[in-house]
Amino acid sequence: MSYESALARLRDERWRLSVTQEQMSRYIHISQSYYSKVERGERLLAYYELKSMCEHGMDVHFIFTGQRCSGKYKEFFRGLEYSELLGCLGVLASAVKYWYVSGVAKGWEAIYRHVVFLGCVENRQETDGNVFYGLRKQLDYSQQKLAGQLGVDIKKLRALETNRALPDSELVYKLYDMYHIPPAAVLKDAEGLANEISCLLEMMDVEEGGLVFRFLSGLHEHTSRKERVRI
Repeated sequence: MSYESALARLRDERWRLSVTQEQMSRYIHISQSYYSKVERGERLLAYYELKSMCEHGMDVHFIFTGQRCSGKYKEFFRGLEYSELLGCLGVLASAVKYWYVSGVAKGWEAIYRHVVFLGCVENRQETDGNVFYGLRKQLDYSQQKLAGQLGVDIKKLRALETNRALPDSELVYKLYDMYHIPPAAVLKDAEGLANEISCLLEMMDVEEGGLVFRFLSGLHEHTSRKERVRI
């Protein structure tokens, strides 16, 4: 894939929703001429412009990953809070890693690659929610090495790691393309994270995917019951 393919999907998503460039520019608070340059690859979208796209119903997960889930699991996950979705993602990733490493699941190389770096998303307390710092620690890379892979200078990476800078659309794309870090985890987008989890479940074999889903839905119901009792 390439960043240009993400821009093609951006146009596809805009057409799917029957949104004009002028409407899109109003949604994300930029000029139409600037947005037109974004679709041509001449400008990048800033972090909060991507957030605005999420808030206006654009499928940002599809734009950056090319994945659309069938809806088999999505309706359940759409009802969960972002923090609970992060927990679900962690459980799912652990199950995939266990089955793959133990050799129980054959031919799971693709889905394993999708979850192997999710530790930097799960360890929110240790990394203060910062994906860049968490990723570098999981990779055991120097700042210079990760900066080189992401195509930024060390000063920019340091700012990203300490939340003094926010990633633009190209960096969000690179995080997914190189390490399968979900765009929704970078943008803190609940709808996108529901899509990510649903797509991962659909990538699994029917039996294993169903098992993980039943566990997660049961865990949610148990938690909800305990909360109702406390109230």
